[in-house]
Amino acid sequence: MTRSPKSNANQLEIAKAAGVSVSTVSRALSDARGISDERRMQIRKIAEDAGYLGRARSAAEPTRHLRAYVTGSLATGGLAPFYEAVIGGLRDNARDSGFSLSIRMVDETSLGPERMARDQEKEEANATIFVGIDLTDDLARYFLTGSHRAILVNGYDPDMRFDCVAPNNFYGARMAGRALLRAGHRKLLYIHDHTRWTTTQRRRGFYAALEDYPDASATAIGVANGVDTALLAEVERRVKGEADWTSVFCANDMAAFRLMNALEAVGLGVPGEISVIGFDDLPYAAMMHPRLTTMRVNCFEMARQAILLAQRRISEPDAMPVQLECAVTLQAGATITQIA
Repeated sequence: MTRSPKSNANQLEIAKAAGVSVSTVSRALSDARGISDERRMQIRKIAEDAGYLGRARSAAEPTRHLRAYVTGSLATGGLAPFYEAVIGGLRDNARDSGFSLSIRMVDETSLGPERMARDQEKEEANATIFVGIDLTDDLARYFLTGSHRAILVNGYDPDMRFDCVAPNNFYGARMAGRALLRAGHRKLLYIHDHTRWTTTQRRRGFYAALEDYPDASATAIGVANGVDTALLAEVERRVKGEADWTSVFCANDMAAFRLMNALEAVGLGVPGEISVIGFDDLPYAAMMHPRLTTMRVNCFEMARQAILLAQRRISEPDAMPVQLECAVTLQAGATITQIA
């Protein structure tokens, strides 16, 4: 569609406000490839505030409503950029698909059938989306025995009862492990954080990579709840020569950030002495020095698929559940070095 000079002028204003070129604005608004989720969200937000997107879309008001619950324990910590990108993607895609959407950040322990019924009575939703939340048995029964519909985003249902979309955590972690192994490393460290079905798949994928290298071995430590006691102790063991790992796979970028700070504090260079790879490719991965090598998760695409799942579930309530996994790609950085 050809835009009027006024529309082009609006794109110029948006470009100036975002500090990018007009072509970048055009590509972001048309969901073209080659633009990060964060940049796309920034541009679309400026365009919305300027009323630009409103003129480009149908004037019809949304007639269907979605309610999303987002994990408060993860969305307010080091993984906040990840969940912000997912939420932004849900908002954009819900609007484009004719849905209204309400977002509720919650403490997972407060969720149960009573909360669902109360919220549904106050605000009727055609489907409920859970972002980063694993359903309890009681919550699962609520959706299985009633007429309400649930979609899991960045989550799995191991019993395959609900529609789900998540990054391909297993193969993404296997790719991360292989990147270290192909660089010649045979003594590896695995740092994991909170335990969910998603992170369990990352652990399995990482150890699957080791199966192809009989001479390789790995040690695992946990850094849950932001506690670095085990991490600092393991780094100290490495300094003393009691541990001999030369590379580390971190189950998320925040763990990689905390590790690299600990290594720098004791004089162990990255990647000169220790190679590091993370997972998620959060915005701060590009600000780390050296730039973190990590596995990129496309949060916008995951959100888009979630809205498509919601559409399908609403139109076909009895359809077989679908569990989707979005590809994870290697984001090259400068934290892995080849060894003999």
